[in-house]
Amino acid sequence: MSGRVIVLNGTSSAGKTTLAERLQARFAAAGEPWIVIGVDDLFVKLPPDWITIGAHVGAHGEDGIVFERIDGAIERRIGPVGTRALAAYRAMVAGVARSGLGVIVDEVLLSEDDWHGWQSELAGLDVRWVRVDCALDVVETRERERGDRVLGLARSQYEIVHCHPRYDARVDTATTGPEAAADAVLAALAW
Repeated sequence: MSGRVIVLNGTSSAGKTTLAERLQARFAAAGEPWIVIGVDDLFVKLPPDWITIGAHVGAHGEDGIVFERIDGAIERRIGPVGTRALAAYRAMVAGVARSGLGVIVDEVLLSEDDWHGWQSELAGLDVRWVRVDCALDVVETRERERGDRVLGLARSQYEIVHCHPRYDARVDTATTGPEAAADAVLAALAW
């Protein structure tokens, strides 16, 4: 039997990781082992030479992934290695689900190509998309307080991250705490 997939989609610093951890704990308490996989899990495995972000400029960043400030906004560019890494990430999620384990995905969906990639890779699986909203001023405050994010990253994602998915549930982490957000997601998905 194939596993289920919950995709938590929202900007950087929107609260997806915290929500994923809460959902995983809830499933574990019910005796269900769910795995959390995030887009960053694969990119951090790439050699740094294929990543450009903030002050770090990888020698092969243009072939991998680049987050660059242009005219005050952060732009993402994906090269051929980055495209293969994103495809591998989606295939990893699908493979885990097809093995029979549930997967909670911590996603930042930034392009129509990525959306189509998800649709293709997850075809035939029980997939639920959750919109993780958070007011821009709140994600920007979180971004500053975390200290491990490029300032402006959340703002650059804010208008595009929700353009493509059709959602099964929605939570607003600016107005809802982690436990209540997990309650809302589980109630909306009603498996």
